[in-house]
Amino acid sequence: MSTEESTPQVRYIWESVRVGSLGGSLLVCDVEGFSDWGGAVYDADFELDPACDYARAWSAIHRDDDDLEAVFVRFGSHGEHAGLIWEMDGDGIAEIACARSRRGAAGDDGFLIMRSWIPAGGTDAPRRHAARAVSGEQEVGRLTLRSGKVVVVGAAVNADETGSYATAQEREASIQALARLNPPVQLHLDGQRGLGTVLWVEPGMYRVTCGWHEGTRGRYMSEEEIHGPARSYAEGDWSCRWVRFTRSGEPTAAE
Repeated sequence: MSTEESTPQVRYIWESVRVGSLGGSLLVCDVEGFSDWGGAVYDADFELDPACDYARAWSAIHRDDDDLEAVFVRFGSHGEHAGLIWEMDGDGIAEIACARSRRGAAGDDGFLIMRSWIPAGGTDAPRRHAARAVSGEQEVGRLTLRSGKVVVVGAAVNADETGSYATAQEREASIQALARLNPPVQLHLDGQRGLGTVLWVEPGMYRVTCGWHEGTRGRYMSEEEIHGPARSYAEGDWSCRWVRFTRSGEPTAAE
């Protein structure tokens, strides 16, 4: 964990993990469902199968009439699982923070996922802003996290890619074993590290909201500036977007 930020209700503890996505969108779901996530599936000509989970999620969030910040998707052989697809707006890296309430239990009020357009270490202003800017956020809906073990991963990732599994049962058992390790636990692929993470939160139903801040340059910084020598940035020089999960009650009897 690194820095801590304060809000009137909770403070956010920024975890020592970052989640990357080459497709620009992340999946957030209960670990009990993740082993059934099919991700992106391609045919022999490397065309995306329109029936795969990633294609369905992409179509839902990039509708013909509008692009959305986040959508809920059903997946599994009978649509028995629910997850959230959050659009980071292009390839990038997201940071994760867990909330700590005045009661003192880490993660009991929720968590936050944020993507910023700023060179690492340039300023902690995006973290401060996302942690405090509760008003004006866009309401998305409710997501039930029944087990309290949450997977945050690039939406194109197929659960099978997180290990070498002989059967679906072996895949599920392995992912469940990961969820029992001391969190946060990073997920990796061969040749690609930091594709996802497993967090622990309080089991329950979570209210999901999205927020954003557009700076004077932010996402329009040149590659040379982003990857060049470290420098400081003024408050208006950065942009960021985030999705906030705030616990709102006990898990419902059914998804």
